Amino acid sequence: MAGTSGQLPAQRRRVLEWRTRPAAPAAPAALRRDGWLVLRFERLARRAAALRPEGAARSSLRNPAGRLLAAYAQHPRVAVLDVTCRTIDDLRLLLGLVVEPAFRAGCELLIVADRAPGELDPAACAEPEWGCPWTMERLRHLVAAYEVPALVPAPAHESRWRQLARRLSRRGDTTERLVPRLDPEQNAAVAAGDGVVQVIAPAGSGKTTVLVERVRELRRRGTAAERILCSTFNRDACVEIAARLEKAGIPGIGVRSFHGLGLSILKEEGRLRGDLGSVDDATWRALAEAAATAEPGAGRLEAGAAQNAVSLYKLKLMMTPAEALARAAAMTGPRAPRARMSARLYALYEQHLQRAARLDFDDLIFASIRLLQEDVRTREKWQARYERVLVDEYQDIEPAQALLIGLLAAPHDSLFCVGDEDQCIYAWRRAAVQRVIELDQTYPGLERYPLVRNYRCGRDITHASRRLIRHNRQRFNKPLLAGVRERGRIVAWPQPEPRAVPVFAAAMLAASANEPGSVAVLARTGRLLEAVAAAGGG
Repeated sequence: MAGTSGQLPAQRRRVLEWRTRPAAPAAPAALRRDGWLVLRFERLARRAAALRPEGAARSSLRNPAGRLLAAYAQHPRVAVLDVTCRTIDDLRLLLGLVVEPAFRAGCELLIVADRAPGELDPAACAEPEWGCPWTMERLRHLVAAYEVPALVPAPAHESRWRQLARRLSRRGDTTERLVPRLDPEQNAAVAAGDGVVQVIAPAGSGKTTVLVERVRELRRRGTAAERILCSTFNRDACVEIAARLEKAGIPGIGVRSFHGLGLSILKEEGRLRGDLGSVDDATWRALAEAAATAEPGAGRLEAGAAQNAVSLYKLKLMMTPAEALARAAAMTGPRAPRARMSARLYALYEQHLQRAARLDFDDLIFASIRLLQEDVRTREKWQARYERVLVDEYQDIEPAQALLIGLLAAPHDSLFCVGDEDQCIYAWRRAAVQRVIELDQTYPGLERYPLVRNYRCGRDITHASRRLIRHNRQRFNKPLLAGVRERGRIVAWPQPEPRAVPVFAAAMLAASANEPGSVAVLARTGRLLEAVAAAGGG
C-alpha cells in the first residue's frame, strides 16, 4: 500500500480518505463511536492562533504546537471535518497541523473539505514570500504519499508525486540504534524521524559529529549518497564537513556552501553570464555619485554603503531593479528620496554588470532563487535531486539563503538544521536570531533537539559562559553542562588604564609556557589586537 512504512507503531494504518462536499457527510458521533478523534477545522484554526508565540521573545524550547501534535501520537484514527481550502493560511494550517503530523504518526486520516488537492489553482496559491505555490506543492506531495481514493482528481504531474511518495513514506522512520560515543541528546538528534528537525547546538556540543552521524543514519535508512545535500555558509566549513565525512567512511555526499550551491544551479541550467566577481571601490563610488546626482537631496553613499544597499535588495528584499524602482516610486515621506536613490543605484549597478558580462557573488544566490521560483520544471528537477537536506550553522544564514534551502527541501521537507541562536553574530549581514527561534512557525511539525554538553571547556568556564549568555534577551532557555572533567581556570586582571591592556596582554603571552600557536587573544576590536601585536604579543 502506498505510504506505508515498516516503522509504524502497532495497530496503525497510514491511509488517507479525502472527501469533498457535497459527498455524504461524516457523522461526528458515529466516527467517535468507531474510535476516531474528530476535529473541526474552524476550531483547530482558533486553537492554532491562540498558540502563536510571542515572536523571538519566547524562551521555551518546546514547540508551541506540541499539544496539538501529540494528539496524533495518541490517536491512530483522526477525522478533520469542514475543512476549507480558500486561502494560503487554510493550506498552511491543513498541511502543518493536520496532514504532515498525521503522516508522521502513521494515522488513518479522514478529511472532509470543500475541494480536493487537485482542484487547487497554482496561480491562486502562489505565496509572495516564496515566489511559488510552496505550501500547495508540499500538500499535494504529501497527500500523494497516502493511499488516496480515486474520487480525488489527480494533478497533471501526479506521476512525479507518486515517484517521490516512496521516499516520503519513510518520513516516520526512526531507529533505536545508538552510537556508542554519543551522549543521549546527541543520539536522540541523530535518530530523529524524517520531516523537519532542528538541533540547537551550543559551542563545543559536538554539532559536527551529530551532523556526520545523521548522514550515516540517513545512508543506513537507504538514502543514496548523491541524494543527500549538506550546506553551510562558508567554504572552510564545507571543507571541514567533507573531510569529516570522508574520515567517517561516508563518501559521495554533496557538501556545498550556499554560493557554491547557487553556482551549481546556474551553471547546470546555462544561466552563468561571463565572469564572476565584484567591482572595485572606484566603480562603486562612481555609480553612487551618478545615483545621487539623479536624485538631489538624497545624500551620497560611500562605496561600502552602496554595496550593502544593493545586497539588501538582492538578499533580503529579493527584488529586481525594476521591482525596486517601482517600490521606491510608490513611496512618500522623508525616506522616499533616499529609497529612490538606492533603487537607482541598484539599476545602474546591474546595467554595469550586464555591460561587463558579469555576475556578482550575490547573484549566485539571488539568480538561482528567481530561476527556481519562476520555472516550475527547474524547481521540480532540483527538488527531486536532493531527498535529504542538512544545514550547518543555521543561525548564520540570511533571508535569501533560508529561502533557497526551503525551496530545495520542498516538497518532501526532510530538513535537518543545526544551529544556536546564542551564536548569531552576523546581524550586520541580515542573519537573525528570529530565524532560529521561529523556525517552527514555518514548519509547525518541527521536532527540536537541544544538545546540552560542552566538550570543549571545563566546568568553571562552562558555568561562567552560561551565566554570561543568559543576558541575551532573545534566546532559548536551555541547559549547558560541562562535558569534560577538567574544571578549567578563569583569572581576571582588571586594568583601569586602557592603554596598559595591550602591554599587559603581551607580557602574559610572553610568560606563557604554551606554544604560541596554542594561545588565542580575543578583543572587542581589531585595533586592540593590533596594539597587542605591536607591544610584542605576536
